[in-house]
Amino acid sequence: MNNVSHGVLQAATTIAKTTQTVIGAEINCAHYDFITLFFQYVNGDETGVIIQAHAMWEPSGTAHQDVSWTAAAGTKTATANQYTLTATANRYIMLDVRGIEYVKFTQGGSANDGTPTGTLAAQYTMLG
Repeated sequence: MNNVSHGVLQAATTIAKTTQTVIGAEINCAHYDFITLFFQYVNGDETGVIIQAHAMWEPSGTAHQDVSWTAAAGTKTATANQYTLTATANRYIMLDVRGIEYVKFTQGGSANDGTPTGTLAAQYTMLG
């Protein structure tokens, strides 16, 4: 039988201007295999919103941003993963969190083009 856990990270909240800000709180995902972040973005005066995922091995510890690795000529290069929305949308992100103790998601405006008026709401489900 699978373990399932879910929660609300934040109700609809005005997004941060350009600085990445934690969505809700860190999530203890130890003993789970996957986490899915569901989010509802309502575009406002800003160009868009950028969402990032970060793994940590202890609460409030050093954040390690989710990356994709590419290989060329025997060298592997990391590219930070960012999820960018520029229009109102409901989306989700699913991550493999096996071996990760804590995860946090952050959000921030994608351009410094005025005071953001858009909102972001977020919930999550974990399966283990």
